[in-house]
Amino acid sequence: MRIPLLNDTERLGFALRLGDLALVALAGLGALHWQAAGGAEPVQLTSLYVGAALSLALLPRFGLYLLDAPEAPLTLTLRLVAALLTVMAGAMLFAALLHPAARLSGTWLAHWFMLALPALLVQHLAARNLGWASTRVLVIGKGDVSHELWRRNRHCKRRPYRIEAFCITDGAAGPQASGIDCIADSALIPEYVGHHGIDQIWIALPLRDAGDIARLQHLLRNTMVDIRWLQDMRDLQILNLSCRTLYGFPVMDLNCMKPSAAGHIEKYIFDKVFSLLALAALAPLMLLIMAAIKCDSRGPVFFVQPRIGLNGRQFNVFKFRSMHVHTPVGVLRQAARGDERVTRVGRFLRRTSLDELPQFINVLLGDMSVVGPRPHAVSHTELYRQQLDVYMVRHRAKPGITGWAQINGARGETDTLDKMIRRVQFDLYYLQHWSLWMDIRIVLWTACKGWTGNNVY
Repeated sequence: MRIPLLNDTERLGFALRLGDLALVALAGLGALHWQAAGGAEPVQLTSLYVGAALSLALLPRFGLYLLDAPEAPLTLTLRLVAALLTVMAGAMLFAALLHPAARLSGTWLAHWFMLALPALLVQHLAARNLGWASTRVLVIGKGDVSHELWRRNRHCKRRPYRIEAFCITDGAAGPQASGIDCIADSALIPEYVGHHGIDQIWIALPLRDAGDIARLQHLLRNTMVDIRWLQDMRDLQILNLSCRTLYGFPVMDLNCMKPSAAGHIEKYIFDKVFSLLALAALAPLMLLIMAAIKCDSRGPVFFVQPRIGLNGRQFNVFKFRSMHVHTPVGVLRQAARGDERVTRVGRFLRRTSLDELPQFINVLLGDMSVVGPRPHAVSHTELYRQQLDVYMVRHRAKPGITGWAQINGARGETDTLDKMIRRVQFDLYYLQHWSLWMDIRIVLWTACKGWTGNNVY
């Protein structure tokens, strides 16, 4: 199963987390067989189950899944020791609360630790030394920092990034190597990214060049790849740099959605399970709607239209047909109050948003999410991307059937630029503050109050 929205490094990190869970559990079971033939005691089984669960929650806190930065084996070993001891201590405390009269075997705990540590260490060392490079990178920066990034990338044993091109901002010569492109003018970067499958753009400029960074961010506003700012602080003496680094450079993600790899998995599972349940529960209602559409007007039951989705990719959205069959002339026109194109059944479907129900099929197909920014027609996207600098940022997440903007009243016709600005502001807030609990709240609010609105025609 290929989880969308994750690059290969993030998928490896998630697989590693599941592997750690399995190894912790298997090590505990192995220790039970090692210690004695008398069978497992309830307090030991409780510790084992809790320890396995805690490994999912606590091991990430020790930075064990930051696979895009090199790490010495000794440092990794110390991290694993600290993490494993913390997991076992939590498991012991929980078991003691449930079984106050029982006593955990020290021998079993020691055997559990002795089996788990080397197994985890081997797995993590293997993950960090696979030697594959999957993320294609374009670097924008001055000549000296570009050469330094190129050097550090070459000397990294496991390269999760493959530098494909440089754009040197100070006129210096870029790294000379086969297969590396040098882009002379930054204005050519958006076109290059689109034609060469670039996954990330690194802006490697110091803070004093904030004006150039803002200009680049504006230039790349419609470029649907991750943009990261690697801050050149090599001239500063810093005793303790408390932030994430990449090849020794502090890094700030400029346009990446908030969820972690685990968050993406949570959203993926929520989307699939909720959509299956919704389609099963709403099947009788959807059959009635299909019959009503057929009786009311001539034409197909479903309306299929191209929309713009994740990272600017086009897909076909499914809706119940709510208009008479017609051929659009000129610019695509949104439905307005008293629109003669809307059928009698269609007017009810649009007012209650029941015409959106087939989009659960889009969620199962992977084109949409249950919650996210609403997808717009291709022509509307082309119009607003020219008028709003941050408009395309909303496409960094999958479009949704409902969303934060919709439950806050920003839905329906966008006949003025101010209405679209308000909708985009809500969409950006959602991207910045996403959580699974936020999705659940939006779904509950939509189910209770969000199906109708005064500006939905």
